[in-house]
Amino acid sequence: MYEIRPESVKTFILDKNIRLPRFQRKQTWNEKKNFELCISLFKEYPLGVTIVNLEKKDGIDIRWLLDGRQRRNALLKMYEDPENIYLWAKKYIKFKNSDQPDDIREMFWNTINEYVEYDEDELNGELDNDSEDLPENDISEYNDFEANDMSNFSQGLDFLLSIILMIHNKKNKTTGFTKPFDISGCVKKLYYTDIENGTQILSSKKLKSFIDQYRIEEENCTPDTFYDFIDSRMTITEPDKLKKLIKNNWDDIFERLKLIERFDSILSGSKIGIIEVKEIKFADSQKIFNIINTKGEKLSAVEVLSAKPSWNTPIMYSDAPAEMQQAVEAFYKDMGINVEKSIVKWDLPATLLRRIGKNYIIQTYNTENTSELSKELTYGFKLLSGILENGIKKEDIDKLSKDKNIDWLSKYESLIREISSMLRTMESFTYFKFFKTWKTSVMELTNDSIALNFFILAYKDWDRKGKPDISDSNAKVFAKNCFILWDKLIYEYLTLKWKGSGDSKVGKNISEINNTDRVYKAVSAEEWLRLLEEIKEHYTIFGENVCIKNMKPILYHFYCLNSIAGSDSIYDIEIDHIIPKDLFIKNGIDEKIQNSIYNLGLLPKGENISKSNRKLNEIHDDWLIDQIRKYEFIEPSEYELYSDVSAYNKLYDAHYELFKDVFGEHGKRNKLIFD
Repeated sequence: MYEIRPESVKTFILDKNIRLPRFQRKQTWNEKKNFELCISLFKEYPLGVTIVNLEKKDGIDIRWLLDGRQRRNALLKMYEDPENIYLWAKKYIKFKNSDQPDDIREMFWNTINEYVEYDEDELNGELDNDSEDLPENDISEYNDFEANDMSNFSQGLDFLLSIILMIHNKKNKTTGFTKPFDISGCVKKLYYTDIENGTQILSSKKLKSFIDQYRIEEENCTPDTFYDFIDSRMTITEPDKLKKLIKNNWDDIFERLKLIERFDSILSGSKIGIIEVKEIKFADSQKIFNIINTKGEKLSAVEVLSAKPSWNTPIMYSDAPAEMQQAVEAFYKDMGINVEKSIVKWDLPATLLRRIGKNYIIQTYNTENTSELSKELTYGFKLLSGILENGIKKEDIDKLSKDKNIDWLSKYESLIREISSMLRTMESFTYFKFFKTWKTSVMELTNDSIALNFFILAYKDWDRKGKPDISDSNAKVFAKNCFILWDKLIYEYLTLKWKGSGDSKVGKNISEINNTDRVYKAVSAEEWLRLLEEIKEHYTIFGENVCIKNMKPILYHFYCLNSIAGSDSIYDIEIDHIIPKDLFIKNGIDEKIQNSIYNLGLLPKGENISKSNRKLNEIHDDWLIDQIRKYEFIEPSEYELYSDVSAYNKLYDAHYELFKDVFGEHGKRNKLIFD
């Protein structure tokens, strides 16, 4: 069931029962969008609809804001601090501090004309009738303004312009809005100040709050009541001087009091649409987002679930280990969100990956990128759900939040330690020692489902083997199982067995490892050799043309099987075409041929840049020759031969034999499985 109704903007932005889901996206609206919302508000355009989910918790109605955060945030910023309107306008209209009021007025109406698309006569009429006669900082003609009686749309825009002009001439310490309230020389401590870049300034946001309190407590705004109000809140050091200052500045002070009153009236009289749903499931939430907000950013299941009360159960902050506190605070800092020092259940899976740290299964994300942060927390939820609830679907994540058998503090912290121990045990196997040196991950070489599958199954196997450490007799069996699984997952990825698969396939594999060892059935040498031969003869894998993407995991796998370590260079690793691509293109040779695994090698980025498109016989740098010998298995004596593109078959034959030696029945791969 749902209800659609209008609600006062002021009620909407000040409603303390409205909660934001724990995962709050960064403020994505820029000054342009914020100011265009100002135009809509002052011009009485519709402000759209928002979606809230009404849930009851301990007899209290909680309204989770599922859609509309950006508008609510912008409207709240307007209400809390009128100088935000000025700053947005300055960016949007592109005026400078040195511009005169007449210049700003002209730029304002030109910009409004361009945005609203007035016809010329209509705009000129507005300028002639309403704007040109408006004194520089005078809004007195609107003293009787009522927000619900805006007979002329231009009146609202005139008022918006008046706010901008009043605040203009922003100084280091004050603005046009705050300057009349500068009584710092008359009181011991002025409440509405901030420190900015080492300088004390008058805070327009704190001043707005101060004015709001004054208006609530005093029906009659006079110099005497204003003095008494200051006296009740601050220590006055110069009473006579303060009274004189208030009297001299009263016209300006009163003008700003009326501005705040008038703006509050606009917010009280303006409406925003509310779609209120009750106890909806996340699938319904997703559909609502798609229907109502198709141009908005689609929220993931994890983000939708973050509004559930079960995820917002508080965890005693003082009981949380320092590492947990630091991870949660860092996460919200990276999100650009200020939150009090508090932790709820949702924060733990959201920060799981950063608690685990850099690893070679799930890649590390750029914390400055919001979309990558979203991936980080999604994989954290799926990983924790897979380990504790044996599935990674939305239903499993929801189930995880309601699992009453989990002591979250102790279980979570012990799991962090266990995962670190499991990874160390895995690294006791020679293959993974080398894999780690390449500074890549299972996820980067395949996909996210495979990486989660590998991580969860590895943990499950480690757990059922008694959580062995490196010295334990079960450690070798566990590490060998990890190798078999990884080898199998590479093969399945290449042969498209994971195409279109994901959460359901991971759940099935978890079920199988809990009941059988079927997931550890190794791929045969014959299967690998057939695949390698198909690449050589047809430049395809199961009929699909080869490309860098599907050659990449085999290449890294081949190097690790050969016990070749990645470079300790500061550079990343790049894939190099041994015979340059340009030679194939110039000779009209099919692109898929140049991308065969037998024409590829791994080189540090610096060396790859140096090699560039040069043919091998054009390379004379000793250090680069050493790198090509180590990573591409080519001696200088072969450079002349392989510099002729027509000899690519000879290069491919030679490298095919190297791969056969590794993947064949008597090769290093089989020895790792059966020794």
